[in-house]
Amino acid sequence: MSKSESEQFEKLVTDSNHILVLLPENPQGDYFCTALAIANFCDLKSIKTTIAFIDPYEQISMLSFLPKPSTTEIIHSIAGSRDLILSFNTKYNKILDVKTQQSSNELKIYITPEKGMIDSRDFSFLPGKFPYDIIITIGATDKEAMGILYEEIPDIFYELPIINIDNKSANEKFGQVNIINAVASSTSEIVGDLFEDIDANKLSSASAQCILTGIINETHSFQNHKTTPRALTLASRLIEYGANQQTIIKNLYRNLPFSLLQLWGRAMKNFTTSKYNKKTVISSLTYNDIIQTDAKKHHLYSILEKMKENYPSGQIFILLYEDENKGFTALIDMNRSNIKLRKTDTENISQLPNNIYKISLSTKTTDTATKEVCDFLSPYLKQIK
Repeated sequence: MSKSESEQFEKLVTDSNHILVLLPENPQGDYFCTALAIANFCDLKSIKTTIAFIDPYEQISMLSFLPKPSTTEIIHSIAGSRDLILSFNTKYNKILDVKTQQSSNELKIYITPEKGMIDSRDFSFLPGKFPYDIIITIGATDKEAMGILYEEIPDIFYELPIINIDNKSANEKFGQVNIINAVASSTSEIVGDLFEDIDANKLSSASAQCILTGIINETHSFQNHKTTPRALTLASRLIEYGANQQTIIKNLYRNLPFSLLQLWGRAMKNFTTSKYNKKTVISSLTYNDIIQTDAKKHHLYSILEKMKENYPSGQIFILLYEDENKGFTALIDMNRSNIKLRKTDTENISQLPNNIYKISLSTKTTDTATKEVCDFLSPYLKQIK
């Protein structure tokens, strides 16, 4: 990491009073760990942080054990972050009183001038300042990756300085400061390097805990292809700074909800691959599986993630599940293949965050549902080598 990047980061952060940290829609655990590491870093400097993200699959709940400073707020919408100001020129006509009246469908503002009527030329509408000084984005290849948050207030991305942190080569470098390292195991590793460049002696145990959690989560406890010598070296130093590896392992892997572990066990019994392509991994769950394990809806997306963890050579992952009406739905993760489905292929497709697709199937048995989804995907599956 160049010294200029760490110097720019430090200056923008230390000159701020309140920082908005934005994550992509349906963020990876690594991104949230990075955000909390930054929040703890800022807390030492008495800087407020707000972390905002949309988490439709509730994946981030597994990281609730990480230290969150009291100066940090976690939100899932940035709507309402900016006031609209009604401004009056009172040079020639003072305002004596202002009252408001709220009804179910409208808000009335009563303004009492000192003399006569208010001239329409003496008032104007102005946008207020955002409560944040800078934005830090983590793991987002572009601004649109924030999903609904971007749609709520797009202006904020053009009016505040942005520090863009990512480990993907496809990043569009949309920030005023772009800290991109495509060979890093995780964004947590990038921030660990960044903090060491700034001042390793001031890295708190809270930040170290968050960074190490992000690295362990992203490398699956140093066992997948993302594990680099650099990640291992940094991990050992993070332990010296006060990170507790056993606490992390316990919370990430040993404290999983029993219902999720039961559901995962049932899903493992039903693993198969597509006849069109052996890199397409399929599993299925019946309605009885879901009911008997007392599984929650978001556990289905956790199963899809665990399929990816356990089959590193897989390119497409399909989870079939049955509902109470004996109909089947397919969740399809195509991230590793970089293939996108065309919505025109069928009216039953809905695209979810992070290139996950949901398809309602017409068949009523596991075997026919598997055949239906594989036949539908066959043009795509044949593209994978």
